[in-house]
Amino acid sequence: MKKTLIILSFLLVTIGVVPTVIFWSKRAMTQNQPNNPHEKERLERARRSESLFQARLLVDASHEEVGKAALDYTKAKFNILSGAPTVAFTRSITNAEIPSTGLGKINFIGGEPPLMLVVVKGDFDVSSLATARFRDLKPRTQTKYIVYIFDLRAGIPCLTSTGATGEYFRRVLNDASLPDR
Repeated sequence: MKKTLIILSFLLVTIGVVPTVIFWSKRAMTQNQPNNPHEKERLERARRSESLFQARLLVDASHEEVGKAALDYTKAKFNILSGAPTVAFTRSITNAEIPSTGLGKINFIGGEPPLMLVVVKGDFDVSSLATARFRDLKPRTQTKYIVYIFDLRAGIPCLTSTGATGEYFRRVLNDASLPDR
């Protein structure tokens, strides 16, 4: 009987404490926001990101579905300066193939997840890739291509690279016709 009373009292306390903690933490997040314009911009970008892109399992997704996820991610993370971005290229890729594309190397802890290479073409401001510490020093960075390597288990990119011209991505896309500018 004592055990039952102790368990019940513990459950009652837990039921009362958890909503209270959630309420006060949300209240603390919405009050006392700094007056720093960069902080306001960062918070707005985070809100926009949450509404436009939700990471989800993409292991069984088609190339088109992963491309759509890449477009949603791009819209959530970067400013689109003009037009609508498009998916220029998608293909499955292994970690061993990544260095041959010129995109570098990714180290995974544990097993290698299924990966997909996605190239998005558009007119982007990727200044948000700069850290907050250097944002004031760096002018707007405009680019035409964003390349992602999506981890299909996590549903998010594990590598992001940008290029102002098609020249940088000729090897990735295996397309010699890409213009220099």
